[in-house]
Amino acid sequence: MTSASVPARSSAARIDVVPLKRPDRADCLALLGLSASGGRLPAEIGTILALPPERAPFTHGPALCLTARLRRSANPKPHGAVFASFPDWARQHALVQRDPDLSALLSRVALDVYGVAVAPRRRGQGIARALLTEAEDRARRAGCRLVTLLHKPELTVFYRNLGYTSAFHVTIAMPRAGLGLTQLPPLMTAVKPLHPDVRVLEMPGTPGPVVVGLLPGWDLPPNARFDNGRLPA
Repeated sequence: MTSASVPARSSAARIDVVPLKRPDRADCLALLGLSASGGRLPAEIGTILALPPERAPFTHGPALCLTARLRRSANPKPHGAVFASFPDWARQHALVQRDPDLSALLSRVALDVYGVAVAPRRRGQGIARALLTEAEDRARRAGCRLVTLLHKPELTVFYRNLGYTSAFHVTIAMPRAGLGLTQLPPLMTAVKPLHPDVRVLEMPGTPGPVVVGLLPGWDLPPNARFDNGRLPA
């Protein structure tokens, strides 16, 4: 297992980010309960965190769970945590339910962050940034091409500064169709490319940004236009 050491933005301390260790499981779950999207955490998260990793970038079963500490802190407990896995939409969206091969592919090229949280008195010290950066790096090395997450509108600037594009509706371009990710307030969808072939564009006929290039070897034609969420033949 590797660990990331990241300079904190507002202090001389450094941040160590490592996979969750068994003694920290209860503290990690408590932290993730503070996440703005904590309600999305799977009900079986406690069981998941006791499993061996299924494949990279996962650290526990079908999930990636990392914790963060300030290196010079006298408190041995983690100050932040992130939990990520394959996206729900890769298996549950109507566009993929009848196409198990496409569902399996999307589950391998996209990672969804279900929760990222920092202890209240440790916020503003770069911990969330360090957690997300390490999660993205691990996903990128494992072949993931896109990371998605949900957040409240007041965090839009924070995620924009980390390279995310946020909207209430995001479309992922697929052959002949658009896979729409729609959120009602107070949550927004944020997306970030992890591969140079993946881009986030504004296109006529869509209610928000469009992710193109997610499927390896397939991209939208230059003159493509959406019509009610579909790509005309």
